[in-house]
Amino acid sequence: MTLIITLVVIGLIAILAELVLPGGLLGVVGALCLLGAVITTFVEYGATAGVIGLFLLIALGIATIGWWMKYFHKLPGTKQLILHNESGKADRAAEELVGQPGVALTDLVPSGHARIDGRKYDVIAESGSVRKDAEIVVIAKRGPSLIVRLAENS
Repeated sequence: MTLIITLVVIGLIAILAELVLPGGLLGVVGALCLLGAVITTFVEYGATAGVIGLFLLIALGIATIGWWMKYFHKLPGTKQLILHNESGKADRAAEELVGQPGVALTDLVPSGHARIDGRKYDVIAESGSVRKDAEIVVIAKRGPSLIVRLAENS
């Protein structure tokens, strides 16, 4: 019985460690330990106990993975492993630039860079090309780029 419990504990710890430490080896070791625990249960206690052990192990595995997914980002030492996406803020700011004037920093043939509202952006000319230092106006946002056209007073 001690061997079975030890294999289960080592298996679960190895699999959970695999979620943080890349490489695959810990996951394989964990899976083999859990498989060994189930096989040992079948051999030592018979088919009924083996099937019960298998179902308990599956239930414990599902519960552990659910807990891990729910609380992973709150565990000590894992916050720096999570990508904190701030692109939504940049997207909202870029959409607010529609209608704003700017200056082409490079020739836009049709893409290039422009300074709009004091910041440098990737831009695409609506049609044709725009020469460097020309005044432009933002007309839309498409993906990561702003769509611009030559300002009417240029």
